[in-house]
Amino acid sequence: MAALSSRTARQRLVCCFAALQLLGLTPAAAQLLPSHTLSIPRTSPSHFDWGLSTGLNVSAGNYGAKCEVKIKSVTCNTTGTTLIELPMTVMLQAGRLRMEVTASFINIQGPGKISDNYFFPVVMAPSATEPKHRSGLGDFTIGGAWLLHREDAFVPAIEIGGIAKLPTASSGLGTGKGDFGAQLNLYRTLTPWLTAYGSLGYLWIGDINTVKLHSGAHATAGVDVRIASFGGGAMLDLQQSTWQGAPDYASLNPYFTWHFLGGVGVTLYTTIGLTRASPSHGFGVRLSL
Repeated sequence: MAALSSRTARQRLVCCFAALQLLGLTPAAAQLLPSHTLSIPRTSPSHFDWGLSTGLNVSAGNYGAKCEVKIKSVTCNTTGTTLIELPMTVMLQAGRLRMEVTASFINIQGPGKISDNYFFPVVMAPSATEPKHRSGLGDFTIGGAWLLHREDAFVPAIEIGGIAKLPTASSGLGTGKGDFGAQLNLYRTLTPWLTAYGSLGYLWIGDINTVKLHSGAHATAGVDVRIASFGGGAMLDLQQSTWQGAPDYASLNPYFTWHFLGGVGVTLYTTIGLTRASPSHGFGVRLSL
């Protein structure tokens, strides 16, 4: 009886996906470049598209801080910060316009707080009464992108995008300030199975009372491979230093993706920190529709 029930459930799931395909409502998961930061992905060639994604992201490191920075002193006893993030993203596209909303549940062990639109922690000293272990709902982010030019034989696809972090995180999980960013995205199909992509932008980071945070440039570059239902690639992520004394952020993010049931994708990735401001190690998984 249990086996029959399980088989019936699988048949209903397959029929559901088939119905969505007949109605033209299947999300184009192949169009979503698997950046684990869930930043603005590539615009689909469809006139209307939608998508959902969720996953688990784990990273750990000192993130540029060897010492705890206080208002009038520096105490060199900083320990590492470990971040566990459970993000949920909803995407909607109409014509050349894409919109995304992301909410995350965050668990932090250590002195780090979340700043910046791309969710890497900034390490700062907690107050004497602030616990070093915190968890709860993180900041919301709202992003959008407009396709300026569709890819042709000579010019890559060009998008302009913007993103805003709303200071909605629970106490101790965020800086309590809004962050904003704008960027230009480029995508170039090199072969039917190989795409190169990159972005160049600027992040305006809200200052907090204990540490002066700096705005700065942000850039990415990567390649995406897709053969049948499997894919993979790597993305280089660069960010100017967010506070004095910390080096620039740089990380390499290799990933592997498997698409199944027509519109479902599973991505496994790891983060390799290239500077002291980056996580020393990280890994994660993402499920997308």
